[in-house]
Order: sequence, then C-alpha cells, then structure tokens
Amino acid sequence: MPGAAVAAGAPDEEPPRSPPPLPPKTGSLASALPFWFYLAAVVTVLALLLPHLLPSSVSPPLPPLLRLHISEGRLLKLHPEPDLFSFTSRPAAASASAAGHHPVLFLPGLAAGSFSFRRVLTSLSSRGILAAAVDLPGQGLSPTLASPHRTNPFREIKNRGIFHAFEHLVETGEVPFQEPAPEPSPHSQYAAAEAAASVARAVDALGLAPVHLVLHDSALVAGAAFVSANPAAVQSVTLIDATAILPAFPAAVLGMPVLGRMVVGVPTLFKGLLHLCCTRRVASEEAEAHRVAMREEGKREAVFESWKALNQSFDLKEWRSSSEAVRNLPIMVLWSGSWSDRWIDEGKKVAMALPGAKFVYHSGGRWPQEDAYDEISKSIAEFVTSLPPSV
Repeated sequence: MPGAAVAAGAPDEEPPRSPPPLPPKTGSLASALPFWFYLAAVVTVLALLLPHLLPSSVSPPLPPLLRLHISEGRLLKLHPEPDLFSFTSRPAAASASAAGHHPVLFLPGLAAGSFSFRRVLTSLSSRGILAAAVDLPGQGLSPTLASPHRTNPFREIKNRGIFHAFEHLVETGEVPFQEPAPEPSPHSQYAAAEAAASVARAVDALGLAPVHLVLHDSALVAGAAFVSANPAAVQSVTLIDATAILPAFPAAVLGMPVLGRMVVGVPTLFKGLLHLCCTRRVASEEAEAHRVAMREEGKREAVFESWKALNQSFDLKEWRSSSEAVRNLPIMVLWSGSWSDRWIDEGKKVAMALPGAKFVYHSGGRWPQEDAYDEISKSIAEFVTSLPPSV
C-alpha cells in the first residue's frame, strides 16, 4: 500500500541539519573607530573652549565704578554676625535742617545691591534727605555666609580613636549610638527672620532709627519681618516693584552648574540677562560692575540660596492687618507702568492688599533705580517729607 511504503521508507530519511555557525565579524573594531574618534574630537574642542567661557579662579580687577562705591561705603561689623555692607549719602547741613529728620533706608532685592541705588541715594541727599542702603546677608557687597557645619568622620576617629566603639562595647555591653543633630538647610541662613534681625542691628549701628524704609523687589519679605519686629523703628514703608514670589533677577539660573558660571563669566550674557529681566537701559560699565560683584567667591551660591529661602507663602494683606502699628503705617507703592501687562496686573494686586496705601506708577523697569532713578528719588522725597518728621 502507498501509506505502508511511505511508512517503511521513513527510517531511510536523513535528520534535519543545524545551520552552520556564522563567521566571526571582522569589521566590529573598524566600525567602532569613527565613534571614538568623534568623541575624542568633541572632548578636545570642549576642553579648549570651556576655559574661555567659564570664569577663572583668579579674581578680576574691580571696575572703577565698583571700586569707588566700595571706598565710599562701610562694612558694618555686627555682633552677632553676619556683617553687612552699607552706603550712606548725607546732605549738606543747611538742606538737611530744612528738610527735617527723614532718614531713608533702602533694602535692595536679589542681585541688585546698594551699588544699583547709588544714584538714587545721591539724588535724595541733594534734596536734603539722608539716604542709606544696606545689602542683605550674602547679597550685594555683604560677605557671604559660611556653609553649615558638617561632621568630619576622620576628625571623629582622630579625637576618639579607631577602637572607641569596640572599647565601649566591652566595658558597658552597649553599642555607642548618638542621634545625629539635623543639619540646617544651607538657605535657612538667608531666611527672612535672620535677615530682619541683621537689618535691625545695622540700623542701630548706623543710628538712623526711626527710618523711612524702602523695600525693593524680593527684599519685601525680610523688610516686612523687620517692620513687624521693630515697629517703633519705622516711620513709613515704600515698596518698589516688590514681590515675594516673582523676583526680577532669575536667580534659578545661578543654580545650574554650567549655565550659572557662564552667565557670571561672560559679560555679554550677564548684560543681556539684566536687559531682559530687570531694566531696559543699563550701561556696559554698570553691568560689568554688577557682574564682577557677583563673581566674588560664594556670591553666586548665596544669591541662589537666598532665592530658595524666600517665603513663597507670604501674604501681604495678612501682614498689613497683623498689628495696629502696621495697620497705621503710611505706605507708598511705586510700580512700573510700562514693563508688561502682567506686571501691571501684579501691581494692582499689591494695591488691593494694602488698603490706604499711596500707589504711583513710574516709567522705569523692574530695577527703576537704574533707568528712572531721578523719578524714583522725587517720588520718595515728596512722600517722606509730607509726613511729620521724627524727633
């Protein structure tokens, strides 16, 4: 039968063969060579370019404008620290007596510093008003704060000995264990309460109290804390484009490892950043002075940590109603009326949170001390001299 024949012939069929092994790839090494060549070329180009883009460890010479500002200013040695840099512009004796006792104290915002307010201070003193500016801790020309203390394991071994734990176990039968103290956050040193306490010590050292306080930009939170803790030391408050959550200078950029160093290392980038975010008009020599001040050791990190320490939940309306002294405090708001529609809306929110406050638009940017200093000076002088002078 055909089926039987097929079945009978099945044992004579050859079993299927496995496919022959593939020959080894001889071109794998050659194909990898271009990748390593291009990688080496890219690394070489970066090694040649980065030293020119990133700032060197050598401190650059101070620009003449910044050197003059430092020579005419004063570093306040406060106890306890931190020390703060201050700049004071005093009027002539005759004009000062005519204007009465109306000392004005400026607290600059992030990255601005007293240097940016030097022309406002001079303009106020020409109007017979004593004007001063104090750089907040780690800001402007104030020294940067030391980083939090961290336990050194090698010093622990040196002090106690390498077999300290074993000897303690043999003697007592217990393993020595010490709960480590929680390390403070780096940006807690720049918190509003600590900054306000430093400002209070600076006001005492300068002998200005009671002052007309002017808060610029992000200095709002620290200044408000100072007013709440020292209501008798303040005659009035002026806010210059002040906000707790939207500082003009983009400090977050400084926290980026490469980009942050490039911004403070390349003059064109730094000036462009100021022009984009802070002021419409800034001279090259002034932008360079701001950049060199930012290149001080630890200053970039201090500005970044100060930005992180800002109290994002600060409520201006709640602060205004926090006490009788704050409720009765004369307040003026100076706000940019030409920066952007969004910023104008932000100013309207500030005005609504401060019932009874005087609201005035100015023509400058968010750093009006750079491009509208005389206009700012005139508005502040008119406001403070309209109030009864202090004794």
